[in-house]
Amino acid sequence: MMKHFLWIEVNEKNANQVLLKLFKARVEVYETKYNHHSLQFKILAQDYSKLKKIIRYKFKKVRHDGIYHWKDVLKKKWLILVGILFYFAWIFFFSNIIVNVQVIHSNKDIRELVIKALSNYGIERLTLKKDFQEIEKIKQHILDDFPDQLEWMSIEVDGMQYVVRIEERIITKPNIKRERCNLVATKSAIVKKISYSVGESKVMVNDFVREGDILVSGELKANEELVKEVCAEGKVMGEVWYKTNVSLPMDYEVSLETGKKRYNISFSKGNVDKYIFRPRLNRYVDEKKLLFSIFGYEIYFVVQKEVRIENKTYTEEEALSKSFSLVDEKIQQKLRENEMVLDKKVLKKNMNNSKMDIEVFVAVLENISKQEEFQEIKEEGI
Repeated sequence: MMKHFLWIEVNEKNANQVLLKLFKARVEVYETKYNHHSLQFKILAQDYSKLKKIIRYKFKKVRHDGIYHWKDVLKKKWLILVGILFYFAWIFFFSNIIVNVQVIHSNKDIRELVIKALSNYGIERLTLKKDFQEIEKIKQHILDDFPDQLEWMSIEVDGMQYVVRIEERIITKPNIKRERCNLVATKSAIVKKISYSVGESKVMVNDFVREGDILVSGELKANEELVKEVCAEGKVMGEVWYKTNVSLPMDYEVSLETGKKRYNISFSKGNVDKYIFRPRLNRYVDEKKLLFSIFGYEIYFVVQKEVRIENKTYTEEEALSKSFSLVDEKIQQKLRENEMVLDKKVLKKNMNNSKMDIEVFVAVLENISKQEEFQEIKEEGI
């Protein structure tokens, strides 16, 4: 076991007399230091109580010796040491922090796609810089995730920012040129908008058409005589009608934040999260911010927000509004560019066992046209 020594000081010019008293008190002295007015000597810490018997002198502890000295320094100077450590940690943090991610590309949609993908892999503002190997892995993951959109990608560290350059993959689809075709209706609808560049319109706005009706003909005529056969090009928008059913429970739960927060650090690998501090809130939600990744682990700063669950019941008006929102979501998933929901009406409504069942009529503006080839008309000779 390591011995615990103390350095003791006594104000006395006659050092020999002090040492004699120590000898008589059975205090073993291991080392001494002299000056004109005092004597310092090293003894075992357990012998310090024996000095009280020598009442002639006032002994004062100067310092501990060896490892106990450094323990004493840490105890007295811990605030300064913490400040120094914090300073170097602060310097390290700000020399490795990313304050901006710049994605360079002319296409806004491609930029937004890449920014979101980078964020999913932990490359975003206010995160620590990643090493070269990790950046290369992330770059390859993103290219693999979007093979039809991205051709090439580079991620460079420029000071406190990432500069991301990308090239969009252009997939050239074979252009099938039809010699003669009509624009025909794909479903029953009321025509709302006609726009075409080639062909001859056979319908007008507000006409009712059925599936298969010719909307824009590829046969160009003058005075009822066929002049030329072409492939009609354009788009016809029509009002289409659907019926859809929605079933909505009237009772539901909501999570409300209480205002209480706890802060934590988590180590994540795969789907497993481990926290440094044991969570002290009964029910909470996590808000996580990726700090850095190391040895396959992702280190997150976590804000745990306490929540309480409240049971609520929709009013009939709220239930209808919620049902309409669900119908919108369902229809919007099928809509293409420039298509939209025009109107919604409830056809049937039924309350059954704390549940609302409704049948909804939906009017949708859709592109109802498609190209359909026709055979060349050959006139028989007389």
